[in-house]
Amino acid sequence: MNNSNPSNNSRFPIRELSARTQVNTVTLRAWERRYGLLQPERTLKGHRLYSVADVATIERVLSLVARGVPLSKVKPLLMASMPLDAQQQGTDSWQGLVAELIAAIELFSVTKVEHLLKQTLANYPVPVCRERWLEPVFAELTLRKDYGAALGFAESELMRYACLRLKSRSRSNQRPTSVTLIVGKQTPIWRLALLALELDDAKFSVCLLHRDFSLAAGIELAWQWPDAYTVFYQDGIWNSQEQAQAGSALLENKRLFMCGTAPGLMQTDYQERVFTELKGCLDSLYKKHLAG
Repeated sequence: MNNSNPSNNSRFPIRELSARTQVNTVTLRAWERRYGLLQPERTLKGHRLYSVADVATIERVLSLVARGVPLSKVKPLLMASMPLDAQQQGTDSWQGLVAELIAAIELFSVTKVEHLLKQTLANYPVPVCRERWLEPVFAELTLRKDYGAALGFAESELMRYACLRLKSRSRSNQRPTSVTLIVGKQTPIWRLALLALELDDAKFSVCLLHRDFSLAAGIELAWQWPDAYTVFYQDGIWNSQEQAQAGSALLENKRLFMCGTAPGLMQTDYQERVFTELKGCLDSLYKKHLAG
């Protein structure tokens, strides 16, 4: 390799590593301190400096944890040249985390659930936690015949964690792009809480409203913050009048995004702002964030 290439020798701070990899700085520092997955250079003042090699390392780590490899086993795998058989051990690891969280929820233990959310979401990226951990947990809770008690408790605790994390970040960073997140009636707000965390990791300023709203109220609220993007998330099916109302709102408000099965089933000319899944909405917002 020719090390005279400036792109190979350039160093950049942790905030740029976070932007390049979409892993928040808290998680990057945890991976360094607890698991030794990064070994950054230091300035004379002690500030961390990273390289393109560190970006590649993070991409490999993301690939491994997405397959379910415990972080404690990632470093030896990064150093090994032998083929990786991670799927089985990864499955066991995530199944254990799922069982542990469900057990804490069954006890209605605020302390235990809070600890698990804080620990796991600090160590693993939000998309991985959503797919391998929280979606299986919430899927099981929806089957419980307890009148929604466990499901509501778990959703409330995740919302509380998300709001506390958003509040702590908003005080420490000025972020140019703002997003308001609103959930519609009878729609799982826990999914919107995870979107809020992903947007926060992507350096958005996020306002997550704590309760559900009707379509008309959501449209009205979107006008109250004209400088922010608004995401209105609604599952179910809208009738023809509601679809017309949503279509008019999208025409008039260029910063309004709609997501969920209800808007996804609409016939619309605004595909760049209407999504069935929150992932598409996140990607579109991120593109606008970079362009702006």
